[in-house]
Amino acid sequence: MSLKKWKVLSVFAIFGISALLHFIYVWFPSFFTSLFFPVNESIWEHNKIIIGSFLIWAIGEKIFLKKYKNVLWSEFIASILCSLLVMALFTPIFFLILKTKDNMIVTFMVFLIAIAISEFISYKILINPHSKNLDTYSIIGFILVIILNAYLTYYPLQLGIFYDYNKKIFGLP
Repeated sequence: MSLKKWKVLSVFAIFGISALLHFIYVWFPSFFTSLFFPVNESIWEHNKIIIGSFLIWAIGEKIFLKKYKNVLWSEFIASILCSLLVMALFTPIFFLILKTKDNMIVTFMVFLIAIAISEFISYKILINPHSKNLDTYSIIGFILVIILNAYLTYYPLQLGIFYDYNKKIFGLP
């Protein structure tokens, strides 16, 4: 399979993995699952889904795309970009247009667009033959982002993106 086809597959695979990760804390509520999976419906908590989905996919890519350098790095950059895009695109839509009401079609479309753009950038990183091997830095990056997300679950900032408008709470229910 060509890298282009693989990256198209990546968009849908990451979306599918995200759907599964969304419910892990609901199915298995515990301190451990609260660190890695969203504990509420706030915009910020959904970053855990993005990071986790891209990390799982990155591990698969590392196994199957052996001839490419920086596989983990490309997915780490893609995960950060996807998180930023989701927050930059969805946050104004959520607050200004949807007036803090859920709309799954809008949510899914923004998420798919963000994943597609992020995987395009991941593709561009992988086809760059002149880059150094940056995979070690990506492992550190994933760990730091996971720690930050876990910390902000227990100590959320009092901002709209950390607030679950359905349950009317910040952080853990």
